[in-house]
Amino acid sequence: MKTSFILRPLLVLFILGVTLLSSCKKNDPDPEANRNKFLGTFDLTETCSGSPYEYEIVISAGFDDNEVEIKDFYYPGVNATATVAGNKITIPSQEFTGQYQGEPITVTISGSGTLSGGKLTIDYNATITDLGSDQCTAVAIKQ
Repeated sequence: MKTSFILRPLLVLFILGVTLLSSCKKNDPDPEANRNKFLGTFDLTETCSGSPYEYEIVISAGFDDNEVEIKDFYYPGVNATATVAGNKITIPSQEFTGQYQGEPITVTISGSGTLSGGKLTIDYNATITDLGSDQCTAVAIKQ
């Protein structure tokens, strides 16, 4: 009888604890679902030091759930890796090698932006070794 008297309150506490813990919701949004809104083909207009330049980019899923790859961003062969959180995209500083007029070059790129509806706006800096740097704004419309 004493055992039953002690076990009942413990059983009630256990059931209450399990019920409370199972009703908790995860506060963080699903990073993969968040990333998916950035994926696709975009028509991009890029404005740097000179005239606007138009081309197409493809944004695909990266390795992590909050990561994307932007194919041919700024310069052919520059496949920039970026992270996304909410409607924000961040391109951390990264280097790429290529050629310009037959000479080897290094392109360093970094920036950030936002996605609103189907419009992605990214402000970024691009530096090409021995050629200088550009402050650029890219406005991309999802196809």
